[in-house]
Order: sequence, then structure tokens, then C-alpha cells
Amino acid sequence: MSDYLPEEIIHKILLKLPVKTLIKSTLVCKSWKSLIKSSTFIQSHLRTTIDSNDQNDSHLLLLSASSYNRIDETSHQHHWLHWDSPEFGEHSMLSTPVIFLKNKPVSDLGVVGTSNGLVCLEADQFYSDRSPTLIWNPSIRKIVMLPTPPVCFTSTKYDKYTTHGFGYDAHSNDYKILRVVTLLDDHSDLSRFATVVQVYSLARGSWKSLRASVIPVDLQCGFESPAFVNGSFHTLQARLSVYYNDHYEEHHKCGGESFIGTFNLATEVFGEIMRPEALRGGSCSISRYGDSLALIKHYNYDFRDLVNRGCDIWVMKQYGVAESWTYLFNISVVQASIYGFKRCGEVVLMENNERGRSRMISFDPKTNQVKVFGTEDYIYHFMDSFVESLVLLDHANAISYQVARTKSLMANDCFWLSP
Repeated sequence: MSDYLPEEIIHKILLKLPVKTLIKSTLVCKSWKSLIKSSTFIQSHLRTTIDSNDQNDSHLLLLSASSYNRIDETSHQHHWLHWDSPEFGEHSMLSTPVIFLKNKPVSDLGVVGTSNGLVCLEADQFYSDRSPTLIWNPSIRKIVMLPTPPVCFTSTKYDKYTTHGFGYDAHSNDYKILRVVTLLDDHSDLSRFATVVQVYSLARGSWKSLRASVIPVDLQCGFESPAFVNGSFHTLQARLSVYYNDHYEEHHKCGGESFIGTFNLATEVFGEIMRPEALRGGSCSISRYGDSLALIKHYNYDFRDLVNRGCDIWVMKQYGVAESWTYLFNISVVQASIYGFKRCGEVVLMENNERGRSRMISFDPKTNQVKVFGTEDYIYHFMDSFVESLVLLDHANAISYQVARTKSLMANDCFWLSP
């Protein structure tokens, strides 16, 4: 075809092709393969795909859930792509990679986060003490195995809690993982919480630990994933406070006034954002609403209380401006663990019933109508926007995999193969 069409025309045609077609096109000739696997083309194709999705309103959502097999007493993770539309139709089911930890195949991998077609996965705490395990591009079936992070604490006296975040650093065109580890009940140093911060760079291929001097004394590992907005991670934090424990006859650390802590992925600098005055007290969680930062104020979960129930949604209209916090709407369901927000304005959340079972529902704040998605057979954990891309196709350490054919693993699992 290159004998009949100018190279620039071929380039423009290839940019408009879907990922799976481009992977097949690498077999046409060496020049096409070289072009499609180049970093410049991969970035251009990603931008073209995002623009096309915006124009055609054809966006995707990544959905993750787990199921439990009562026969062999094993848990399995499942990942799907759904259309980001009111119908929420299924686009495809993704084949999960199988890795080997301690010489055992492991496919029970939970989602840390997703960005530009990449998904960061972590193995169960039993295997890896909650450290991210791999970065996965399901569209091109490639993974990058991550090295083990440096040891944070040598003491085994206290429990450790860990939080991870995954995002894109547009300044350096790099994908990074934020890892925050806090040693609980360690009151030896009352001047700060015992917290270590580590950052993994996909471009560099390694972890680094931040100096203690740049880590805020108030920083603790949270119990929810950070919200990635405007190039920064956001978590709810509490001011360091010290009190005297009469039972142990010593001073202990605890959390006081709450605030929003930030971590800029490009500069790797911590910061703060003020919460709206109306949300200074009570139970809150943090999320992303479109491209904006959102706070969710939770009310009680009493099934008999028909007034104070559900949660309120607040959004920061202008990033970093405390005065721009705006109340949007109330979600009038008893349990409101929010997975995320769809582009049409609907909220996807988990609803618990009186029998202790949960289900995934979609709530329309304009009509107060509720739609039920999924079944009680799955426990849903994660939902976020997703775009199919070629990212990792040019990465030197990316490993290909194929769908497993053995009976010992689930049919939708995959083995990793070779670079």
C-alpha cells in the first residue's frame, strides 16, 4: 500500500484504527510495525482515541468485582469493560493475567487504579503485604512486573496499613505509583506519625523512598484509595494530636481536625486543600466527579430513618479554591458506598440490604430513579473511566501473555509468557 499512498496518509489512517486492528497491522510489514510501536505514534494514537471518544460519546468504564467459590474455597477477581452510558451495557470481559508468587499461580489481583489504558494490579495481602504487583494493558495483552518495594519498617510489633494510588505524570510522560505505609500504635516519636512514602516510576523501573523531611508529620495511610484529580492524589487526613492514655500511663498519638492532603505526581510535593465549612464535621469520603474533586458526606445507615439517610455530594468547581465548594445533590439510599460517577450524571454505588447482601445500583439525581446492575453473586470493588490504548507496546520490560487453556485455572485467566 505504501507504493500507492504517501506515508503521511498511511500514518493518518493508522491513527484512526482501533487497538486490536493495529496489533494485527504490525504483521503487514516491518515499516508498519516500526511505526505502530514507536513512542510518538503511541502517544498520538492515545490523543486521537480520546478526542474521538469525546466526539462520538463512546466512553468506557472499567469495572472490577470478586466472587467466592464455595467448592474449592477460593476467591477470584473479574474485570469488565462497560459502556459509560445510561444503559451501562457490557463491552467485553477482560482476561486476567496469572502471575506466580511463591511458586503458586495467582490470579486474584485487585485494581489499584487505571490511567490511559493501563491498570495497576496488586495481589492479596497474604502474598505481597499489599504492594502493587504489576501494570497491565488488557487491550494489547501486555504486563510489566513490578519489583518489590524497599522494606519500610523492620519492627513486627505493630500492624502496618498501606494505601496505593496510580496515576499519569503528564509533565514527564510517566506512570507512577504512590505507596503510603503507616505503622500503627507506634508512640515512640510523638512529633509525627510513623509513615513512609514510596514512589514507583514506570519509566525508571524502580521504587524510591521519599526523605522523612518532606513527609508531613500529619500524614497517615488512609482506608480508601486516593482520588487523582488535576495531576495530584487527594486523601482525607487528620491533624496530629497527642493525648495521655491513663490505661498505658503514657502519651499516645491520634488524629484531630480533618483536612484534604494532596500529593503532586510531577513535583512529588505534598500540600493541603481546605474542606468546605459545612463538611468540617461528620463522616466523609473523597472521590472524583468528572474532572473535579468531590467530597461525599455520609449520614447514618439506619434502615428505619427515612430522613437522615444516604449522602450529600459536594464538588470543588475551581480546583484549589476553597470558596468554590458547591453542594450538588443528595443520594437517598441507606448505604452509599460510591464506586464513581457516569458521564450522564448518574452515580454508581453499592447498596446493602437488611440481609447483609450488597448489589450495584445506578442512581439518577435528576429523577431519583434507581437501576440495579450486576448480581449479588459478585462483590464489586472498583469502577473508573477507561480508554483502550497502545501504551506499553514500546516498553522494553513488557511481557506478553495468552489465555490459559488448563482446567486448573479459570477460563478467563491468562499466563504471562515472554517479552
